[in-house]
Amino acid sequence: MADRHSYVGVEHLLIALTGDWAGPVSELLARFGVTEVRARDAVRRVVEDGRGDGPRWDDATLLASLGIDLDDVRRTVADRFGADAVERLYATKAGWNLRRTGPLCGPGLSPQFKQTLAQVVGPCWDSTPSHFHERLILSALDVSSGGLAAALDGLEVPVAALRVALDGQVRLAG
Repeated sequence: MADRHSYVGVEHLLIALTGDWAGPVSELLARFGVTEVRARDAVRRVVEDGRGDGPRWDDATLLASLGIDLDDVRRTVADRFGADAVERLYATKAGWNLRRTGPLCGPGLSPQFKQTLAQVVGPCWDSTPSHFHERLILSALDVSSGGLAAALDGLEVPVAALRVALDGQVRLAG
C-alpha cells in the first residue's frame, strides 16, 4: 500500500503530538527518541504492514478490484458538479446530518481514534480539559490500539515508562 490510506488511526496521533504545538508532550516524546520524522516512518511501516487501526486496504484499491477507478470518479464529480461538490453537499440542510464517510469524503476515523477522543473530550468539544495533550496520549494508550502499540514498539519506546512520565507531567501540572 502506498503512503495514502483510507483512515486516521490512533497511531497517527503519535505523529501529531511530536509537533511544537503539543508543548510538554512533544518534549517528553523527544526524550524517548520520538521525533516527527521517526514517528512518521514508524507509522508508515505499521500501516503498510496492515498492523494499523484501520482497514488494510484503501477505498481506491478495493474499488479497483471491481474495475472502478476512484480517481476517475472524483474527476468526473469535480468536472460535472464543481471541485467543491462534496463539501457543498455536506453544507446543505439535508447534508448537515450525513456522516462524512465513503471514498469521496477522504479518510475516516478508526474506532480507536474516536474512542480516544471521546474519553478525553467527551460529548462537549467546546470545553478542552486541562493537560489535553497528556490526557490524549494517555487515553490513546488505553484504547487497545494495535497501530499505536506497533509504532511504539518499532520506535523501541517502553510503554510503561512513557505512561509513568505522562502521569507525572499531569500530576506536576495539576
